[in-house]
Amino acid sequence: MKARILAGLACAVLVFSGYAEAKEEQKSSSSVQIQKVEQKIKSKSSDSKEAKDLNILRSANDVMDEEEVKLADINWTKPAAGEAQRYERSFENAPPMIPHDLEGLIPADNNMCVTCHMPEVAKDVGATAIPKSHLYSIRNKKDLDGKLSDDRFNCTVCHVPQANVEAKFKNNFKPEYRDANSSQHSNLLDVLNEGVR
Repeated sequence: MKARILAGLACAVLVFSGYAEAKEEQKSSSSVQIQKVEQKIKSKSSDSKEAKDLNILRSANDVMDEEEVKLADINWTKPAAGEAQRYERSFENAPPMIPHDLEGLIPADNNMCVTCHMPEVAKDVGATAIPKSHLYSIRNKKDLDGKLSDDRFNCTVCHVPQANVEAKFKNNFKPEYRDANSSQHSNLLDVLNEGVR
């Protein structure tokens, strides 16, 4: 019995020493990779677009060091719901940005967005109405008779508040809408299967 225990301990020591060596090898391999990337950056000319892009990314935040991650101080939009100016959609059927403050509106268990944005209420309070694609189960191909699909309950998965920040990169994208209404309203459910055979 003692021999088996000793043999088991010997195996455990060998396994753990191998693990430590593998971990050390992984660390040195990682530092070699970092050195190779840094050499590649240095070898590129300083006016090269790729070198500039890499330097911008590295200066923004060193992804190798998670210990010193600091959240940016972001100035979110402050107008209350009902007082904010709407943003044009980024592209046709894009989820619209949230133009108002979200304080107290979106805990995960109590979605206050639907109190103003359900279609039967939205027109009276001047809010953007939830489109019919949210009142339909795309997965089950079923109209939910005006009930919000459970798939759409967490609004901030797609809809995000606007931050008052200056863009770090120029955006040349220009949206093209098929009709004037598309910059403010969604017709996703109507066009979802366009081009699908």
